This record gives sequence, C-alpha cells and structure tokens, in this order.
Amino acid sequence: MAATQRRPGQQHGKRPILLKGHERSITVVKYNFDGDLLFTGSKDHTPSVWRSENGERLGTFNGHKGTIWDLDVCRFTRRVLTASADASAKLWDCETGECISTFTHHGPVRGAAFADGSNMFATISDPFVEHNAQISVYDIPENDDPSTYSEAPRLEIDLPKIDGKRVNATNIVWLNLNEALFVTFDNGSIRLYDPVTGEELDEFFP
Repeated sequence: MAATQRRPGQQHGKRPILLKGHERSITVVKYNFDGDLLFTGSKDHTPSVWRSENGERLGTFNGHKGTIWDLDVCRFTRRVLTASADASAKLWDCETGECISTFTHHGPVRGAAFADGSNMFATISDPFVEHNAQISVYDIPENDDPSTYSEAPRLEIDLPKIDGKRVNATNIVWLNLNEALFVTFDNGSIRLYDPVTGEELDEFFP
C-alpha cells in the first residue's frame, strides 16, 4: 500500500491557518505562555492579538505611530509590551486593549522584554542624533496599579561608539532568573549586563 504524501506543514490532518489583518510587512510574532494567543507586530504600526486555535483576530492595540519592531507578553497574559520606531515603548492591558503607560526614548525602540516574574522590563533603543544606543530597565509596581507607574527608567546603560562607529543593539533577553541581560549587536557581538548596576559582565564574538 502506498503511503499518503502530506504537503509540507500538514501533519496528522492539521491544516495551516492563514491570518489576515495587517496591511504591511509583519516584523514580530510571539505566543503567550499558555500558547492559546498569538501576538503580531507590523510596519502598519498596529500590534494585534489572535486566537491561535482558529486564527480569529481578537483585537488590536492602537496608539503607535511607527513600525512595531518587537513585543512581549507577561507570564499571565495581563500585560503586553511593545517597542516601536516612533521612539516609544508602550504597556497595554491585554484584555481591554487600553494603553496603560508610554515610555519615551531618545531613538527608535528596537526590542523589549519582560523579566521573569514580570516585575520589570527592559528595552533597547537605536542611536539618534547626539544620543548613543541605550538599554533601559523599568520597574513595574508590586500592585500593578497604572497610576503608580513611572515613565522614567530605573537604569539606563549607554552603549558608546566602538572605533568611532555607533553600535546598534538588535535583541534583548533576561537570563538566569533576572541576574543578567543578554544583548545582541549588529557587529555580531553578544554582551551580558548586570540589570542592577549596568556593569558589562562579559562579551562574546561567536
């Protein structure tokens, strides 16, 4: 008996789901922790949330004026964090779509990540005019009351020029239960930073 040939991506009777909604190129796709929701960002300035089971578009987060370069979802899917080319990061209520707070940066915000436990988050921003690229760390109040949020970062790490050339951070991740920030750069390097002191802990060139 000849074996049934499946198309690429088609397994055990499952079929791909096509999500339609964005008007320009998609820049980032992330699931929440439970995997039941899918979050997308695009050059159309509008992050969206979808039901992963059937591709239903549940809503959008309206307020950015530039490309969405990155986003992250907190552990319990209560908050969504977005990074945009409009030089801002925004924190959203996942259920209502309401913008809770806006965090203004000097340049386009390239990446954003919640810490383990979602009591902090970090962003990376591009150099702009006289400002170098930066890593910024923000606290989230224990009561998670939007009225108590501070739009000023707890820590800013300046990323100076190397051999006279500006550097651009491309991705940021929390490591080791928030003991370090893992940051990648456009020159191929990887650096680890202390999220409390801002000290550079190590540097790698793969």
